[in-house]
Amino acid sequence: MSSVALTDVGRQREANEDTVATESFGEIELLIVADGMGGHIAGEVASQCAVDSIIDCVQAAFDEQRTDYEAILEEAVSGANQAIHARAEEDPSLSGMGTTAVVALCVGDEAIIANVGDSRGYHIGDKIEQVTVDQSLVQVLVEEGEITEEEAADHPQRNVIAQSLGSTSDVEPDVYRVQVEGTVLLCSDGLTEEVDDERIEDIISQSASLEEAVEELIQMANENGGSDNISVVLHE
Repeated sequence: MSSVALTDVGRQREANEDTVATESFGEIELLIVADGMGGHIAGEVASQCAVDSIIDCVQAAFDEQRTDYEAILEEAVSGANQAIHARAEEDPSLSGMGTTAVVALCVGDEAIIANVGDSRGYHIGDKIEQVTVDQSLVQVLVEEGEITEEEAADHPQRNVIAQSLGSTSDVEPDVYRVQVEGTVLLCSDGLTEEVDDERIEDIISQSASLEEAVEELIQMANENGGSDNISVVLHE
């Protein structure tokens, strides 16, 4: 198994509020992308706080030799939400900060993926598959039949998320299991806003290494506008 994580400020933001991480626990790999919100510094604090808390929670669970991976991720994400609230209480200047999170545990030929917000998890095998469902306003509108998928892609409120870590006292992460026959991709919307799924698939499938693929994905997002911070984690 191998994993690569990279984040970039993009071309239109002054600061990078995303945080990415990969962590190995024996033969299990933990992947995290957190897209911070709340303005300069605050978003960065929220995303880093979430990543640190998730790693600590997963470490503690594995120290206890737990294998209930869905529950571990749910607890880790909820714990990260509490950690962000606690950090904001310590420093009122950080009040209102928050972050999305998409987290994966890669165990053998399976990936267990949890998400809050609109950062995404994909599986690229014979074709690209979006595993997670955005927790966003436009996704709700699509599910209710108010707009189409095509309309959602250009909707003026497409970046309004329905849930984030730090915004409420409790969060409800969605958790998915997927059989891995290729590559797992976690990313912030800074990638998916600028590069469509078909091009993402082409880059990953045709790259000689994960490092090359990550760098090319970020380069492509920047060439297409770089409107937000861009974060990518790949695992195979």
